[in-house]
Amino acid sequence: MSARDILVTLSVLSALPFCLFRPWVGLLVWSWLAYMNPHRLAWGFAHDLPFSQLVAAVTLVGVLFANDRKPFLICREHLLVGLLWVWFFLSSLGAMYPEDAWEKFNEVSKILLMAFLVVPFFQDRRRLRILFFVIAASLGFYGFKGGLFVLLTGGQHMVLGPPDSFFAANTELALVMNMALPLLFYLAREETRRWVRYFLWAAFCLTIMTVPFTYSRGGVIGLVVVLIVLFVRARRRLLLIPVVAVALIGFAFFAPDQWVDRMQSLEDVSADASAQLRMMSWRMALSIAEDRPVFGGGFKVFVHRETYDIYMPNYPRAFGHDAHSIYFNLIGEHGWGGLAIFVSLLVLALLKLHSVRRLARANPEVAWAASYAHMIQASLATYLVTGAFLSVAYFDLAYQLIILVPLIHSLALQQIAAKAAAPVETVPATAALGPAK
Repeated sequence: MSARDILVTLSVLSALPFCLFRPWVGLLVWSWLAYMNPHRLAWGFAHDLPFSQLVAAVTLVGVLFANDRKPFLICREHLLVGLLWVWFFLSSLGAMYPEDAWEKFNEVSKILLMAFLVVPFFQDRRRLRILFFVIAASLGFYGFKGGLFVLLTGGQHMVLGPPDSFFAANTELALVMNMALPLLFYLAREETRRWVRYFLWAAFCLTIMTVPFTYSRGGVIGLVVVLIVLFVRARRRLLLIPVVAVALIGFAFFAPDQWVDRMQSLEDVSADASAQLRMMSWRMALSIAEDRPVFGGGFKVFVHRETYDIYMPNYPRAFGHDAHSIYFNLIGEHGWGGLAIFVSLLVLALLKLHSVRRLARANPEVAWAASYAHMIQASLATYLVTGAFLSVAYFDLAYQLIILVPLIHSLALQQIAAKAAAPVETVPATAALGPAK
């Protein structure tokens, strides 16, 4: 037992009454546990305690009696997330490995349920900002910590995530850090408290430093994408050119030889064993979809060696692998139907974000909504690019951001409507004519 175990346990237990009587606070605590995984940083009994399930259970009880719950938003994006959830259920019914499939289905269902619960409790701009801040700070902690580790070790060692978490491996950590960068960037720009703003900017800069030293090639590509998106959207973008140039020159001298060797393997995919295994897994996903085109093979079809024996007997590894792509992951596990729903969902979400930006251009009072739209666009862009090389089709943050898109759009419309309905102040006629003579 360590001080960390005691601190994390007391923090969660002391938050439970708030989770019960203020379910929106429970959703914040659940997000903190989901994205920061503080218990995974403990070394004793707290490491494996089901804190997330405990907080979720207490919060769900609180939801039943909450008096600040607002009506749920019925929109295309939310309906498509619901349809994708149903599709996951149907694919599990005919899964090749039913026991594993239902276990994964239950896990994904918890993610989607908690993401949906945000909607009736966060139809408020203040609460929405707090939620984004909790997510950004939770993920930014690892960017801050990782950047310091790189500076102290000279980049000689690979940066990893918290043990036994979703992003424990270097490639998943790179994805998570890339998705956190837009949140840190836009929240820092809007923050008025100086010390908080300095923390957010420091976390942003150190997270940029962390990503390359995960030694993830897909992560580096994703970093380039997210920085381009942020660069294009940034005000005074010309001032950033010399800063970026100096950073690149400094990095060229700072990067260790093993990092350069790792990145150079991008130039010759045919000679890279990892890339070859990835493409074999993609071909196997297409073979599964050819055999099961509608619902695919169900959850966890890629982790069983038996699947490779059926569809790719020449696969060199003695054990199961994974899809190495959100797209091929969905094709193999949920068929072309699952992929079609997923892509449609992303397209509609991006279109809705574009609509928010147009609203903000015509109505300056909702400029905050445009900032959130830019933030989510950049985060989803790096998810789509980096995720093309990772099996992260069920990452919590991606679904939570998508579900929040219609909420931001609705809040912006409400603010515009409220301004239009507000009485116009008129000047009395006598005052307009001036004092009587």
